[in-house]
Amino acid sequence: MLASLKRLTKHSAVYGLGNIVTRLVTFLLLPLHTNQLNTNDFGVLAIVYMFIALMTIVYTYGIDAAFLRYFILSDDPKQRKRVFSTAFWAVLVVAGALTLLIYRNAGFCSSALITQGNYAHLIRLSSFILLFDASAFLPFLFLRAEEKSVTFILLKFLNVITSVSLNVYFVVILKKGLTGILLANVWTSGVTFLMVMFILIRHVSLQFSWADFKELLKFGLPYLPSASSVVLLDLIDRYILEKLVGLGETGIYNAGVKLGLIMTLLVAAFRFAWHPFFLTTSKQEDAKEIFAKILTYFATIGACLFLTASFFIDQLVQFDSFGVSLIDEKYWRGTKVVPLILLAQLIYGVYVNFVVGIHLKMKTKFLPLITGAGLAVNIAVNLFLIPKFGMMGAGYAKVAGYIVMSGFLYFVARRYYPIPYEFGRLLKLIAVASVVFYFGYTVQGSWEILLKLGLLLSFPVLLFLTGFFERRELNKLKMILSRKKSI
Repeated sequence: MLASLKRLTKHSAVYGLGNIVTRLVTFLLLPLHTNQLNTNDFGVLAIVYMFIALMTIVYTYGIDAAFLRYFILSDDPKQRKRVFSTAFWAVLVVAGALTLLIYRNAGFCSSALITQGNYAHLIRLSSFILLFDASAFLPFLFLRAEEKSVTFILLKFLNVITSVSLNVYFVVILKKGLTGILLANVWTSGVTFLMVMFILIRHVSLQFSWADFKELLKFGLPYLPSASSVVLLDLIDRYILEKLVGLGETGIYNAGVKLGLIMTLLVAAFRFAWHPFFLTTSKQEDAKEIFAKILTYFATIGACLFLTASFFIDQLVQFDSFGVSLIDEKYWRGTKVVPLILLAQLIYGVYVNFVVGIHLKMKTKFLPLITGAGLAVNIAVNLFLIPKFGMMGAGYAKVAGYIVMSGFLYFVARRYYPIPYEFGRLLKLIAVASVVFYFGYTVQGSWEILLKLGLLLSFPVLLFLTGFFERRELNKLKMILSRKKSI
């Protein structure tokens, strides 16, 4: 079990670093975008990127998830190459057709998405971003499947350098505003596609197997509605906010959501390593016990990150460096929604843990129902709470949607692949984290930072007093500490 946990930790750390590097572009560009754009334009940007995120799912139509499964579980190099080639050509042809369709109907898409103004030119640029991203998607999946995490992170690092440089050029130097941001994205996506060409040249042939394509569709198509529901659950609040309270509030909320990216990094790092890991680990006799432990450890790390980020987010965004803060002052009000965003993303990480049984037993047909239920609750709560509480209503809706989705998935998955999750320990974790958060988030005054630091340090102590830690975990910790002392 320890070897398996080390392998997951290693690749999660590397993929995590890769995602941190990739998502770091959001933090690097946040001061630039919030200082260059007013809240209305930032709201428009949020909705355009919602459209891109949703259409990314449509462009790949579940082929990504199916590819990982059939590629990893195959031991035949020829079959692997055939599956890779079939998946790539299947995605490329559909991506080309969809890009042409969106480009020719950009005006309609713009009016459907955004109430005020005509942003058809942004939709046209988005169609090219989608084409390049879809073309580069499978090469990155190939690197994950082969566990070539170093190459993966190197390419992601080059992607970030390209993105930041082009944003500075188009937005700061050329002063192109919203259009400049999308142009920078188009060029970044195109350059990234060129960077992964070496993978395509070496591993993709002209062969296309209809038999493999049918198998990929059979497994992957159920992911189209389910993955779309997950994306909508995460992003549709911007659309509803724009319709109910306007672009300005949407822009401020969008800044708050981007600050919640701290938890998204953890979940993304875990998710990238998780699918290849549980597919290979499922062959072990103690697989279920390993999966149960991983959920406990993931939740513990997530709780620590949740408390830390919630306590100090205001100090982070208001920290002045050479006259520039992380986000412009007009967006500071968005920090109040950050704890809800962090919590929602942590719950989504629990959902990612629960997905094991659905994958291993090929019960993906349930995913549309599960994710659809979460989306329905999210939309209903958004419509009910946003008119009363504005952006906070959107935050509560996001948490509610992920709770429903995760709970539903757990009860379905355990019917086919029951895993003995450590719910007793998880309840202790939730109780202690809730108490620490309540006192830390409400404290104010000149001693605020010191009191919050004290509460954070008390968190593991309180967990220990509740009996959260197992004896072998404590013994392992003692061994690690004793080694450090002897160095």
